[in-house]
Amino acid sequence: MVLNSRSEATGRGMDGQRKTGRGWGPTRGASREINDLAILLRGWLDEAGLGMTGMIDQLTPEHFQGLKKVPARSTVSEWLSGVALRWDFAEAVIDICSPDAESALSRRRQARVIWNEAEKKRREQQRTNQQPEVTRPISPEKLLAWLARAPAAPAADHQSRISTQFTAQRISDHVSQENIADLVEGLLDNLHPRTWEVLVRELRAQGREAHAVQLLQELGNRGNPYKIAPIVDLLRTDGHFGDDRLLLDSIAKTRSAQDLLIIIEAFRRNKQNLSAHVITERIGVVRDTAETVKIISDFKEKKESEVLAGILEGAGKWREAEALAELINTLRIVGMGEGADLILMAAGAERGASNFPSLVQALKNICQPGDMIKLAHAVGYRRARTRIQPLGDILWKTSHNDVITLIRRLTNYQVFKDR
Repeated sequence: MVLNSRSEATGRGMDGQRKTGRGWGPTRGASREINDLAILLRGWLDEAGLGMTGMIDQLTPEHFQGLKKVPARSTVSEWLSGVALRWDFAEAVIDICSPDAESALSRRRQARVIWNEAEKKRREQQRTNQQPEVTRPISPEKLLAWLARAPAAPAADHQSRISTQFTAQRISDHVSQENIADLVEGLLDNLHPRTWEVLVRELRAQGREAHAVQLLQELGNRGNPYKIAPIVDLLRTDGHFGDDRLLLDSIAKTRSAQDLLIIIEAFRRNKQNLSAHVITERIGVVRDTAETVKIISDFKEKKESEVLAGILEGAGKWREAEALAELINTLRIVGMGEGADLILMAAGAERGASNFPSLVQALKNICQPGDMIKLAHAVGYRRARTRIQPLGDILWKTSHNDVITLIRRLTNYQVFKDR
């Protein structure tokens, strides 16, 4: 590609905004990292000789999570400028532009590092309330003042069912996507836990599923850690199926180690041991690699061995295969190899047979050979006998016979039936 000006050669236009090559406009992402990723994607498109139309023609709905059709050209153009850029779109560009699987894997790792850094900074901004200001139709203070002036509910007891429903209906009339985070922050200490469950139900009754889900996520992100336990209990017993898991996932994904300890202890005091167990396991599943390593380090420093063991076990059992391999590799790089060993032990003992071949392949692609040996050792010595043969069957079908041989050699006896 010929660069025809000093501005293009330096990657910036006359207005100081970053550009890449002939025909691409300035990047307009929310952070430097997002702009860097957009520029990287544009470069790969240029290398592949694909214009916007050529790329869009190769996109399919299967490239995108939650979308039923390929986005419009204008949307794709916005993503390539960094605006609301999605990770699944980045993966789609890599898939389309890469000449072979090895190139695709290398590019995905390169892009993922930038994406993870962008996500880390975004979360830091959220935690320190440094997000760009946006117009909010109603502030928490105004909403609380409105609730105080509104007519009383037709029941003397404010915790009665009628009063709770009445309050939830009044609040739901003012809920919007723009103010829902402020609403949670402003009302958390002013509403009975039952009211939150009824409010979620009321939003669904109005056909506002997205708002109900966002409300649960914001409760997990911002809710007072001392008051979360009864809300989860009500969601599990009286709410919509799975709402308690949505809230627990949000807590596991965003909270600091200190908040997590408070919430886990609150669950245990309320005899909600299942919730304490779920949230501990999910911490190692829902965070990206950098955030997971940080939270593991935080709990290690606090000497919270029980929680730390739960995080590592959850990662080994449930984390996506490639993300798990990245986590294992990173833990070894930063000097926490014992954590990587415990994850492999949990994966070998507990991971489902259907997910095992993808984990084996990810370890082969990303990790050191010793990690495969440790996984095989865990299968042979820690996995229940009744769960070994189904694992052997699926490894055989997916051409991972070498793993079966390795397990046999490590255990010195036949752990699979001969074929």
